[in-house]
Amino acid sequence: MLSVHAADPEQGLNLALSAAVGYVSLMCWMVVMFPQIYMNYQRKSGEGVSLVMMIAWVCGDIFNITGALMQGLVSSTVLIGSYYLFVDSTLLYQIVYYRLVYQAHRPKDSCEDEQSRLTAPAENSNDDGLAHAADRAPERDSEEQSGSQLQTVLSLLLSLSAMAILVVLVVALVAGTGSVELPTPGDGAKSSPLPLSQVIAQAMGTASAIVYIMSYVPQAVQNYQRKSCEGLSIWLFLLSLLGNTTYALAILVVSLDSHYLAPYVPWLMGALVPCVIQMFILYQFHTYPH
Repeated sequence: MLSVHAADPEQGLNLALSAAVGYVSLMCWMVVMFPQIYMNYQRKSGEGVSLVMMIAWVCGDIFNITGALMQGLVSSTVLIGSYYLFVDSTLLYQIVYYRLVYQAHRPKDSCEDEQSRLTAPAENSNDDGLAHAADRAPERDSEEQSGSQLQTVLSLLLSLSAMAILVVLVVALVAGTGSVELPTPGDGAKSSPLPLSQVIAQAMGTASAIVYIMSYVPQAVQNYQRKSCEGLSIWLFLLSLLGNTTYALAILVVSLDSHYLAPYVPWLMGALVPCVIQMFILYQFHTYPH
């Protein structure tokens, strides 16, 4: 990676601008989850947010931080990535809690309310059909809750397994590429293998980019299947879009030199490509009820 020296006044200005834009991105990500977390709390539900998307975000954050530390990227990259991990983990915990723990204790009260609502008319009108419906309602609710919880657990296991397989494949691919003898700068006769730390860093960055790029797809598909954005906060995607663009801009303003940008390519792709899907989801907010 090409070093950018602050001794050059122009480069010093670029570095200062990079830091400023990086902190704008950080501010976006500091508040991006709050509207969604508050909405989930009000609704006592995490059904609106795709669980697969949140698992992908957390895994992508881990890959991102690991690769950035090993690659020695600018401090704002590591700082922003660390906060990504914190807020994404918080929202993931909330979604899993409402889908598994909260719902596991909810059926008793909800079933009693449903049974009371259906039983009262049955007593007044002696309608056997309504009485039978009142008896069956708690059982149906229990079956639906069990199915929802099982689906949540399976989504967790399958998503984590997919992330693990992705890491293995990317590391193997990058390691295979890195095993090729690369020419040493300034001496065409000699060659040296790609350092292991750089191989792993590039693998983590590539895995992070792939995960971030694909992470919004499950949410877009879920919205399409439901024909609704109910349970989603539009601010989650507006601020994500702004955070991603400023994150990439913080890297680009330092230098457009290809040698400088080369190590950042996975991180730039992971930030810019999802913007397309984010804009599509924002279009879904315009099209579907929410």
